[in-house]
Amino acid sequence: MKVPDRILPACVALLGLIAASAAIAQNYPQRPITLIVPSSAGGPADAAARLIVERMSQSLGQQIVIETAPGAGGTIGMVRAARAAPDGYTLLIHQNGFAIAPALYDKLAFDTAKDFVTVGLANQSRNFLVGRKSLPAKDFAELVAWMKGPGKPARLAHPGVGTFGHLQTLVLIRGLGAEANLIPYRGIAPAVNDLLGEHIDIVEVAAAVSGPHIKAGSIKAYAYTGAKRNAPFPDVPTYGELGYKEMEHPFWHALFAPAATPPAILERLNAALRETLSDPRVRKAYADSGVEAFPQEQWSLQAADAYVRRELENYARIVRENNIKAEP
Repeated sequence: MKVPDRILPACVALLGLIAASAAIAQNYPQRPITLIVPSSAGGPADAAARLIVERMSQSLGQQIVIETAPGAGGTIGMVRAARAAPDGYTLLIHQNGFAIAPALYDKLAFDTAKDFVTVGLANQSRNFLVGRKSLPAKDFAELVAWMKGPGKPARLAHPGVGTFGHLQTLVLIRGLGAEANLIPYRGIAPAVNDLLGEHIDIVEVAAAVSGPHIKAGSIKAYAYTGAKRNAPFPDVPTYGELGYKEMEHPFWHALFAPAATPPAILERLNAALRETLSDPRVRKAYADSGVEAFPQEQWSLQAADAYVRRELENYARIVRENNIKAEP
């Protein structure tokens, strides 16, 4: 079939772009890659990065260097990544806060939806809703009855305004139709310490952190955010079983790149991440750390990007419905 003369130049240009993109990917990477962690060293994002960088470095044939850039709810690191050259040599690892930030902050130096592209979903983890040991409630139904009963409102802790834990707590309170005294902390560790000391009543905590305390009997577990029950604690029901499906939401980490990064480089990075997630040693490290990979059908560039965009919509709705405001 003959190509019309007016279309031929465009076809030639497109073929040229495809060839150039393939050449770029074939030669990529030629130097170390920087992975920005927009929070402090030792935090969840830093831990998530360290679980994958060694194996990804092997796959790519170049070292991935972790660089922490904490502050302003993760937005300082996001700015640095958004303004980086879109050449595949600067990446960002972030969690739910990536999707929360544009809904929470009125003024940002970047457009989350337009300035980033998702490279892949790194991991997810689940929480237990736990209470102090002396709470009279023996199960979730009794907990709800206690929260709605006479007396002072329950003291619910969360790891800071605008965090995933804060928004999850708001969704729970709204779903229960109960009053509560929300107590913000600077991270989850001090909240757990106060729960053990019985200074607060309830908090949502990652299974990897709360599990040993539940097993020791020093705190009580009432619900689990997974789609199915946590194997070591089969008596703790999921929120879905209890009728609160919206609470079945993971705490996740994902890799991002500047939006104009060439597609061939994104595919190369995504392939390296998929190889990493398939490695038995990485999967064991995940299990030991209390996290897990997403299902394989969500490993592709397209599926990962669609997931994050749904998260942007989800958190925009939650922030709007609860009138949450914060300034970076």
